[in-house]
Amino acid sequence: MTKDFCASARSSLLDGLPENSIALIYSGQVQAASNDTDYPFEVNRNFYYFTSISQPGLFFMACKTPTGAAEILFIPRVDLTKEKWTGKMQTPESCNEASGISDVRFIDEMENVIASLASRGMKNLYLYSKNLYDYQAIPYENVIRQRMSEKYPGFEIRDLSPITEKQRSIKADSEIDKMKIAARLTKQALDEVVSALRPGMKEYEAQAVFEYTVKRHGGNIGFNTITASGENAVSLHYTSNQATMPQGDLLLIDCGASYGNYCADVTRTYPVSGSFTEEQLKIYNIVLGANEHIISLVKPGTTLAQLDESLIAFYEKELAEAGLIDSADEIAEYYYHSVSHSLGLDVHDALSKHAPLEPGMVITVEPGLYFSGLGIGIRIEDDVLVTENGNIVLTSDIAKAPNEIEEIMNIFELGSI
Repeated sequence: MTKDFCASARSSLLDGLPENSIALIYSGQVQAASNDTDYPFEVNRNFYYFTSISQPGLFFMACKTPTGAAEILFIPRVDLTKEKWTGKMQTPESCNEASGISDVRFIDEMENVIASLASRGMKNLYLYSKNLYDYQAIPYENVIRQRMSEKYPGFEIRDLSPITEKQRSIKADSEIDKMKIAARLTKQALDEVVSALRPGMKEYEAQAVFEYTVKRHGGNIGFNTITASGENAVSLHYTSNQATMPQGDLLLIDCGASYGNYCADVTRTYPVSGSFTEEQLKIYNIVLGANEHIISLVKPGTTLAQLDESLIAFYEKELAEAGLIDSADEIAEYYYHSVSHSLGLDVHDALSKHAPLEPGMVITVEPGLYFSGLGIGIRIEDDVLVTENGNIVLTSDIAKAPNEIEEIMNIFELGSI
């Protein structure tokens, strides 16, 4: 993120805030994993979007009054003892340099600022309250919400997500450039997986090849890598990655590099032995046809809900013709997820399935079919940029045609003799 990008993003945020409102965004905190071991810190992507800073324990505040607006960054005071353990902390100077925010204060000053604003007629306090799918509340955000509600009962506590969701869903050119790099890193790493894939390998070996290659080329891992072979691939978020891959199995690898915190999200399904069986190929070609069909529908005005409907209609016809179902009611047994989601700083960026697509949005297209009794799970996922006239597939150079996959794998196999 550049200072100019963040300044523009903050300006758009302030435009969306009603008068007499405060928006408060926390960078997040380090979470304990076990005893004295912590999980790697992941910055709140909304905080990063507006500041380009990735350190825990900071607050960004945007205020809008009838007479003007203000941007304030609140940071912890430098702790020299802590720095000996975890590295240099942010200073007012470094925060100004990174974000372009000139008003940088310390955390212990924040409540006095809020109290002063409340006394001057501020009515609304905007916070993020829950994660994307409402599976669980964000703990630290709920603590902040409760504390603010108790201390400043005059505030109307509101959810900031509707204001920033659309803003973040439409990517600037600089964001798209980072996503293209993430896609390229993902391709490089998948090429290495294909070259290494052999019967008898462990799933975690394929994972290790992917993740090592991404990091060796300067990227990071966007999310937990799924390397699911055989029956394991019918579980959508299988991540134990412990099984041995025998001759004849398929390997479903759902993976993505990130670059500058921007994610790629790609799934490919490979025959472990280098060639598809007739049964595998029949199902694979249906999923590939679905992938290509849905991509052809991605354009401004279409919604994610409409893409889901189109996929079900496609499966009704293709699965019946292939003799894999007797009625449309059976589709839910073999396909049980959405075909698309928004992609960006989060691997699942927030976007309503009923919101019309607009130029600059990036979504996934990821049809799949899962036949537990056959030990076959196939998903083919690409990252697609919506343009004025249609779309551009950012991951188009990652092989997915079955003959192309088999040819690449056989070349690598011959090269190892």
